[in-house]
Amino acid sequence: MIDFALVGPEYVADILTSEETQTIILEAHFSSFDHPLDGDRPVTKHIEGAIQVHPSYLEAGTDLSKYYPYYSCPEDGNVLPPDQLISALQAIGVTSETSVLVYGTEPDGIMAAARLIWGLMYAGVKSIRLLDGGIGAWLAYEGDTVSFIPTAIEVAQKPREKALSWDVQPQYLATTDEVKAIAESHTGASSRIVDVRRPGEYSGTETRYYPFFSKAGHIPSAVLQGNWINLVEADTHKVGPVLENVRQRWKELGIIDESVEKGDTSLIFYCGTGWRSSLSFVVATLLGYRAKNFDDGFYGWSWNDENEVAYGPEGPPEAITSSSLLPPSSVSPQHQ
Repeated sequence: MIDFALVGPEYVADILTSEETQTIILEAHFSSFDHPLDGDRPVTKHIEGAIQVHPSYLEAGTDLSKYYPYYSCPEDGNVLPPDQLISALQAIGVTSETSVLVYGTEPDGIMAAARLIWGLMYAGVKSIRLLDGGIGAWLAYEGDTVSFIPTAIEVAQKPREKALSWDVQPQYLATTDEVKAIAESHTGASSRIVDVRRPGEYSGTETRYYPFFSKAGHIPSAVLQGNWINLVEADTHKVGPVLENVRQRWKELGIIDESVEKGDTSLIFYCGTGWRSSLSFVVATLLGYRAKNFDDGFYGWSWNDENEVAYGPEGPPEAITSSSLLPPSSVSPQHQ
């Protein structure tokens, strides 16, 4: 069983001074020197001992040519197959028995942190903590920082011993066949599809977020939760203070009902390529609900012309042409 929880800066301070607790600290960040698009951005302060991990490390390992947004097909945006994912984690010192602390940095660090957490849970890492509020919470606590930390790519160059056995958790990953069965029947006896994107993306009227999408709209039967920003506290991007507000909002939207509360129905979250939906997965897990991430997202769904696409009340969009899409260099990771 995966042990996952939110923690505050006091917890971080304790593990940094403890001689008994062995915890690997991962900084989730996609806007710094290890990102192919943002090399000129200033580097924020870091927690000492952390390893900086770009979310695409879980998708492509050390191959920067396939990091977001350089996807040539949906598989490029998916988490690595289990054996490769485990190898990538072992390369930075993470095993299934490792205690891992994840924190995010600006901008949108909570989304990047959630993506790492979902990948760690899927891989079967048994003990995971999320610093709620990320580096902002640590700085407000006046915790010690350093100017530079190694990246996963740098750390992964060092040879590692083979780790103990892993127990991958497939119940956290929704498959295309599973989603397709729900979409075609327009109902789900045991699962419910939830869209974690902007209303315009859902309706099909906003088509400019991805340079690698062929369609706009949503998966049939999906309930719109809205963009990930609805899941965090506005000023701090903390998850904990708004958990009950999210629960109430999801009830009002029809995302959760008695069957979800009882655990009879699981929630399948999707967005564009599985980053924003990872945050919904984390929130649902903290609320005690069964949750899955549809990692293919709408990118993978729309890639196959046989998959039905639904539209909002505005109707289907104008035909999408290459001129209507932004070039990769202008696409922000926040639109994942």
